[in-house]
Amino acid sequence: MNKEGILDTMAVNYLGTYVFTQTMLPLLEKAAENGADVRLINLGSRAHERVSFLDYSSIEAWNHQFRWSLLPTLARYEYSKLALHLWSNSLARQLKEKNSKVLVLVVHPGAVLSDGALSGLRSLPFPGLWVWLVSPILCPQEMGTYSTAFAACAIRADDVCFKPSPHITHGAYIVPPNLKVDQSAAAMDADRQNELEACTRGLLQKIGLEVVQV
Repeated sequence: MNKEGILDTMAVNYLGTYVFTQTMLPLLEKAAENGADVRLINLGSRAHERVSFLDYSSIEAWNHQFRWSLLPTLARYEYSKLALHLWSNSLARQLKEKNSKVLVLVVHPGAVLSDGALSGLRSLPFPGLWVWLVSPILCPQEMGTYSTAFAACAIRADDVCFKPSPHITHGAYIVPPNLKVDQSAAAMDADRQNELEACTRGLLQKIGLEVVQV
C-alpha cells in the first residue's frame, strides 16, 4: 500500500501510467501535429480477460484483496491490467473524437518469466518447485519486448508506403506473434471506463494533483 492508500499493484500498473501519460499528452499531441509519428504504447496483458471482480468505482474496490482467490497476488495483477486496458481504450476513443494524430496501442508481451512472476511464485508453498515447474513454459524476459518493439516500429496501417502493417491501427491490441486481436468485452465497456476515470479524477483531486484532460 502506498502513502495515498492505493495497493502497489494498481499504483504501478495503472495509476502511475495514467498520471505520466496524461501529463505528457499536450506535448505529444503538439509533436504529432507537427508531423511526428507519436505512439502511446501501454503494456497490457491477456490476464485482463480473467477478471471477474469488475468494480472500479471506489478506492475500496481498487484495494480489493482477492483473499479467496487461489493466487491473490495474480488476481490483483489481473485486476490492475484490466484497469490499464479500460483507460487505454477510453483514451483511444477520446483522442479519435478530437481527431488527434496520436496513436494509442496496447500490447501483451506474452507469458514471461518476469521479476513479478518470480515474486509471485516465490510467495507460494514450495517456491522452488513452482519456479522449476513453470520456468520451462515461460519466455525469457528479453522476448517480452518483441510485441512492444513491433508496436513501436512497424509501419502504421494509415501510412502511405509500400508495405504498411494492417495491425498498427489506433486502439489496436497487439499480442505475440505481432497480431492485432480483440480485447475482452469488459475492457471495451464504456460505462466501466467512465467509472474508472471518475474514480481516478476524484483521487487525484483529493491529493492535489492536476493532470490534463483530453
